Amino acid sequence: MRDILLDAAGVAASLGIAEGTNPWHWLKELEAIGQDELEPLELDRRQAARWLDLLRVPAEDAAVVLATLPSRDREPAWWWCLERDVHRLLSNMGEPDAPRGRWPAFEGNQYDDAQRCHFIHVALAVAPATLSYLSGLGIPEEIAFASMADLARHMAIHRRVHRSTGVEAAWWITLCLRGELVELGRLQYNRFTLGGAGSPLWYPENEAIERGAGFRPGDSCLGIHIPEGSPLSPAAVQSSLEMASDFFCRFFTVAQRRVATCMSWLLDEQLAEYLPAKSNIVAFQRRFETVPGSEEGDAQVLKFVFRAGPDADLSRLPQRSLLEQAAVAHLRAGRHWQVRTGWLDLPPAGTPPLPGEA
Repeated sequence: MRDILLDAAGVAASLGIAEGTNPWHWLKELEAIGQDELEPLELDRRQAARWLDLLRVPAEDAAVVLATLPSRDREPAWWWCLERDVHRLLSNMGEPDAPRGRWPAFEGNQYDDAQRCHFIHVALAVAPATLSYLSGLGIPEEIAFASMADLARHMAIHRRVHRSTGVEAAWWITLCLRGELVELGRLQYNRFTLGGAGSPLWYPENEAIERGAGFRPGDSCLGIHIPEGSPLSPAAVQSSLEMASDFFCRFFTVAQRRVATCMSWLLDEQLAEYLPAKSNIVAFQRRFETVPGSEEGDAQVLKFVFRAGPDADLSRLPQRSLLEQAAVAHLRAGRHWQVRTGWLDLPPAGTPPLPGEA
């Protein structure tokens, strides 16, 4: 059996993956990793159960994850994938500009439990190395675990939308597992280089250079992200920004001015047409200087406001909040939402203590 699993075609045949599909291209990418490059991999039920508990995965989902845990001998095809996906993450640990690679979107009930749990198995195998990397930098464990627990958040989204175990946007969790994404209070942050693969919509190169240090291609930058959770209150946002300033000055210093960017539909100024001037979202927008240019954001609004697809029936979407009402009214009027980029300078460092240090 193992002889036919030494390439993508053999694994695809074993797992029922059709040629030319997204999972097929993922397997072809994994095939490029030679057997001699792989690290020794152990992932047993006891280790997996411990990390599911540490990462606060609910018991209902943890049971499915453990039931589908692959074995080198019993599920050699899945183990072949597991070894190589773990290698991709470990080899790029702490490298913010490393390519993210292709990850299959095993989301929804058209996939079976083993497919939907594959990335969770990868995460459980990588988690000890992620914690070791962050701890080695001196980062408090409380921050490390809060950041890594994004896995459970995205599993909860999958559970809410599909009523099954899986991960929403597994590719996003790779940032947490590579030690690039940290959660500091209400917001998340990741490091990247302007002009690199993770750059947002930005100024034209000549204007960026003219703006000076912090804005130029090749300068170090921070991304700001807004996970699902508590209200985006001004106090919570300010506290997070202050923690971020202190955190990155301590653990990832740069010689230049540090700019933090946010690329989101939440920065679309059209929202101010529908929301009160004192709303949390409008207050959040006012913190940023907006960069020229945009991308259409209708699909993102439907996804993040309603967890609905781009072809959702607007008449069936809930209208419980002003934001939900605005999202639908705007689209019904034939208008489009936009994804915008904004930037700000972080507050001076040395403000409140980091979690775990008070």
